[in-house]
Amino acid sequence: MSWSTPKTDWNGETVDGVYTGDRFNAVDFNRIKNNLEYLRELAIKMYDEFAIQSVGSDKTVKDYFYADEINALEANLVTINTHSLKRSYGTAPTYVANGNTMDFKELNRLEGAILDLYDRLTNESEGRRTFTWNFGMKGGL
Repeated sequence: MSWSTPKTDWNGETVDGVYTGDRFNAVDFNRIKNNLEYLRELAIKMYDEFAIQSVGSDKTVKDYFYADEINALEANLVTINTHSLKRSYGTAPTYVANGNTMDFKELNRLEGAILDLYDRLTNESEGRRTFTWNFGMKGGL
């Protein structure tokens, strides 16, 4: 699994009452899902082991997004954050079947939080001091 740069400039424009902003699609869902899995792997290198909810395999253009899957993405962000840096990323709404969907503000909040955690965890990982032990032997073994 690899890291993909989050989209943090979601646009919710309407022109003459017609929505012309960005549309959430399978590529976006997969990026968020996979970035959260990447963050978990990064976090457990420095913090205690923890699990996140499975959101299934990657979506295709033919797949639908369900409220419980979006809630799981939000829950995974909370879990990773709670078990690592404990930052404040606002409160996510709880989505219900046939209810409201994520809007551009929520997508910007979610992906902005993912990017912030990535930056901070990466800096922490790369900035860790390491100490080499040679147990009194010159030059190692």
